[in-house]
Amino acid sequence: MMSRGVSTYYDESDPQLAREAMASQLKFIEGLLQSGPKDERLNLLAAEGFGGYAFLFIEDAQPERAKALYLRGRDYALRSLGTDPDGAEQALPGAGRADAAALFWAAFCWAGYINLAKDSPAAVSELPKAVAVMKRSHELDPDYNFAGSDQFFGVYFASRPRLLGGDTDKAKEHFKWAELLTEGKYLMTYVLEAKSLAVALQDRALFESLLAKVKAAPAGSLPHSRLADEVAKLKAAALMEKIDDLF
Repeated sequence: MMSRGVSTYYDESDPQLAREAMASQLKFIEGLLQSGPKDERLNLLAAEGFGGYAFLFIEDAQPERAKALYLRGRDYALRSLGTDPDGAEQALPGAGRADAAALFWAAFCWAGYINLAKDSPAAVSELPKAVAVMKRSHELDPDYNFAGSDQFFGVYFASRPRLLGGDTDKAKEHFKWAELLTEGKYLMTYVLEAKSLAVALQDRALFESLLAKVKAAPAGSLPHSRLADEVAKLKAAALMEKIDDLF
């Protein structure tokens, strides 16, 4: 029931309603985990919930709060895999396709936390672990979560300095694959591409064209993408207001 119920959030057209409902749902899942702390499905639901909640609704306005939420999501995902941050990389060789989702949310939440904790050398030093976990998820199931691993690596390669592994050509390739695998219908991909790649290239025209696509496209063209698309439209509008500061 919990797994099926998640789709009702993803199909929601009102982001505010989804935000208000999701907080109580997360606490309900945590309550269930008190009785079954090792339940793989519940831990994965918690990881997905905390990661999605932090990204969609919290990090832009409350980054400090989002950091704590991302860490909770990461730890639930790793618990679903039967490991922890120290043992994450050791668990990768034995992971199979069924583990791709937990690997994705572990890396997504881990990187989300690190991105908001760039002033912490200890946090930044953990980035290679998050990247390794996402790489394994990508190998196992590149389609998962609307080609989420390609979106991840698009942002990763666009956002880092070249001396530290940044590569805008690789970023372009990953965003291209994300758009291909989702038939160009998942709007958050364009928001992430604008925010990371267009800014890194200082290509104002690309930035504007990507966000124009988000504004013009209908929300919910893909199954269970309605909420993310609606939030993408809100994020795109907020980014357009900052265009003169970014370029």
